[in-house]
Amino acid sequence: MRTKEFQEYDGEKMESEQCIGALEAATKALTGAGTKKGFLDMGAHAAQLLTVAASVRSVLRNKMPSTISENDLDVVKSFVAKPEAFAAHAMSAAQVGQNPFGDYAPQSTQITGILKGMYDAFTMDLEKANAQEAESQKSFEALMATKKQELKTLETTKEKQETDQADKTKRLKESQVLKDDTQEQLDADEAFFADSKDACATKAKQWSIRTRLRTEELSGMNGAIAILSGGSKTFQAATTTFLQLTSTRNVMSSAATKVYGHLKTIATKYHSLKIARIAGLVQMGGHFDKVMVMIDDMMAILRKEEATDIVHRDMCEANQNANKNEMADLANAIAKTDALLKRYGNTKKDLNEEIGKLETDIKATEKSMSELLEFRNKESGDFKQALKDDTDAVGLLKQAIASLEKFYKDNNLPLALAQKKAPEYAKDADKPPESASFSDDYGGRKSESGGILAILAMLTEDLEKEIADGRADDADAQDKYLEQNGALQSTLDAQEETKVNLETERAGVDAKIDAAKAFKKGKGDDSSAAGDSKKALATDCAWVKTHFQTRRDKRKDEMDGLVDAKAFLSGVSAIP
Repeated sequence: MRTKEFQEYDGEKMESEQCIGALEAATKALTGAGTKKGFLDMGAHAAQLLTVAASVRSVLRNKMPSTISENDLDVVKSFVAKPEAFAAHAMSAAQVGQNPFGDYAPQSTQITGILKGMYDAFTMDLEKANAQEAESQKSFEALMATKKQELKTLETTKEKQETDQADKTKRLKESQVLKDDTQEQLDADEAFFADSKDACATKAKQWSIRTRLRTEELSGMNGAIAILSGGSKTFQAATTTFLQLTSTRNVMSSAATKVYGHLKTIATKYHSLKIARIAGLVQMGGHFDKVMVMIDDMMAILRKEEATDIVHRDMCEANQNANKNEMADLANAIAKTDALLKRYGNTKKDLNEEIGKLETDIKATEKSMSELLEFRNKESGDFKQALKDDTDAVGLLKQAIASLEKFYKDNNLPLALAQKKAPEYAKDADKPPESASFSDDYGGRKSESGGILAILAMLTEDLEKEIADGRADDADAQDKYLEQNGALQSTLDAQEETKVNLETERAGVDAKIDAAKAFKKGKGDDSSAAGDSKKALATDCAWVKTHFQTRRDKRKDEMDGLVDAKAFLSGVSAIP
């Protein structure tokens, strides 16, 4: 649109300049027309009029200014159509003869005045067109500056939103990775729990079977003991039927000695006072019912001790496995927390950099607003000073005009602003005009005063126009300042809002970091407690690895010895 407008203006400007040049040349050519003294010069003047008519004809093809009247335009068209008619009067010898006083003014003078008016009209229109073009260009540049600023603001906002989208996408991917890691850990924990559950079920089933078998074994042994204990009278009655008592005593002594030696060996090997007491009773002789009861009691104690050791061993294995799994889980949780803290630290670092950059941008925007306000205040001050100077100048010019017009108003004299009529010469061109008579009333220097008043009026009009243009320019500058300041304020508001959002996000990251640190500390404390439990379990369960099996083997040997001793005693009792 601006390019098309400029092309139209440029074409009209070229046409106006051509018309102005043609009118200027025509006016110069016609200046002095009809004042030649010789008859032959009149012919040359007629040829010159034809040339001028041709130039003016090209002007009439263009659009005429609105200030040119139709009558003047008709006169010019008549001149262009028949230029010789305007030169015929000047070449008429009869007219010269009929007018010996030389008071004829050629018609070319009228054409000259009209052409000057047309020249002034074209010049004025060209000046207006130039002013309008300058104003249009100025408005165009201001509009383009505003649009460029808006474009820059929109591009900055777009860039910021794209950066925010990239950051959010990055955080989304990090969260997805964390989610995947957590899901993998959850799957591993569930698999471990399922395996532990199956292992515990198997252990419980095996333990129940062993307990049932051991119970049945003990029940059988108790039944056998009860049977043997219930047959003691039978054993006593049977002994009275033997005739060879001496031989029986010798057999019993030999068996008792064998049992005593066997029990003594077991007591010495395993440092058992209870077995030593049983061996002592065997050595003292007599019936072995009390000894067998003591052996049964000793067997019960050893079985109970065996069960206690087994329970302790199973408890140690279960607790140590649980402690090991717990410490592995805690170590894994701490490692994940460290990775999470690292990601949070990177995110916080990025947020701090963004906030720092945004603070710099905010300072730059505030500085631009301050500079814009300072420039506007200076511009407004200059305008007010110029307005005061122009207003004072207009006042002084109007006072001067009033002072010049006072003489004519006080004396009721008309003030002619038109050009004074040229002096009329007699037939003799060398004869000067007669001097004026001073007996007439004085009318003032109307011509000079009128020119000065016209100049002063023109200056006043120019200053008033300058004041009006200054007011319009100041109002336009104020509107542009408000528009630019509003755009900067919008940018500043958007930057501050973004900063608040980033600070809120950073506060959320800080809260997450604090929570992660607290979680890590709690897991660290739990890990320390689990370590203490591990040490305690290691101290309490160390004997399981080093002494459980030896204790079990020695206990088995001891129980086997007691069983053998009881079998020997039972055999002694059964001998006739």
